[in-house]
Amino acid sequence: MELCSQQSSREFNNGIAAIVNNKVITAETVLRELPMEVSRVYSSLPISEREKYKQLALRGLIRKELMLNEYREKNYNLPDSIFEQRIKETIQREGHTRSSLIKNLRSQGQTFDEYAKEYREQMIHSIMRSEFISTKGIVISPRKIEEYYIANKNQYRQDREIKLRMIVLENAKHGGAESTRILADEIHAKLADAESFTQMAQIHSDRNNSSGGLRAQWDKKGGSLHPSLEKAAFTLGQGQVSSVVQISNGCFIMRCEEIRQTKLKSLSEVRDEIEDNLIEQTRKERADKWFKKLEAKAHIQTFSF
Repeated sequence: MELCSQQSSREFNNGIAAIVNNKVITAETVLRELPMEVSRVYSSLPISEREKYKQLALRGLIRKELMLNEYREKNYNLPDSIFEQRIKETIQREGHTRSSLIKNLRSQGQTFDEYAKEYREQMIHSIMRSEFISTKGIVISPRKIEEYYIANKNQYRQDREIKLRMIVLENAKHGGAESTRILADEIHAKLADAESFTQMAQIHSDRNNSSGGLRAQWDKKGGSLHPSLEKAAFTLGQGQVSSVVQISNGCFIMRCEEIRQTKLKSLSEVRDEIEDNLIEQTRKERADKWFKKLEAKAHIQTFSF
């Protein structure tokens, strides 16, 4: 591989990001390759973040060009009729006719020939990935799964979880924040035991009153609880009741019904997950090795942009 990084005003002004053999990859093409969620916020990202995403997109485009070169060099020449049939099927599946597609493409500044060329290249990329960097033939042994589990046990520990009952009093239903707080304090003063909490929740709570305020899910840190509620809830021991917690929309009183301590998931519980992770890890290693081989026989230049 002949790889060189250069920076000059001429290259930047020309908008060239890379040249792979004789194929020019423009800066504009790289930016179009960014994931949609990144494109939306790209201009507001720190320079280091923008550079990271640009380089990832550029690497992907270089790899696509390397696959096209390999396809041509190995003479993996599928008949044009196959590509044409696939394009025809896609047009029909998307509810177009050829003429309506051409009209739609024209409105986007693209010709049918350009569309067909892109579609053909996408098919070639899929063919080459399937042939050389898929998960085909990858087998993970039980011993390797067990070794991974032992070395990465902390990944498979369940967080401490709590089961809560809540009495929820919403400001909008009780005449505003001040009167809601007064009612909450009155209710809190009457709580003596688990039975009284359940009864008070059934009578007064604006949520889950039919279940005596019992939340359906187990709660853990970083979950769906408001930060102020979470802080109060995770200081409770089993059977303990919180003080009144007041946030912007109302007042909350919580009782910790049950605590599930941190525990290690068994190997049988996570075996499939580990196997999938190891298969994907092996696939990536296979891909990196193959692309390095392709890079070694290509002429690649990259430029600052």
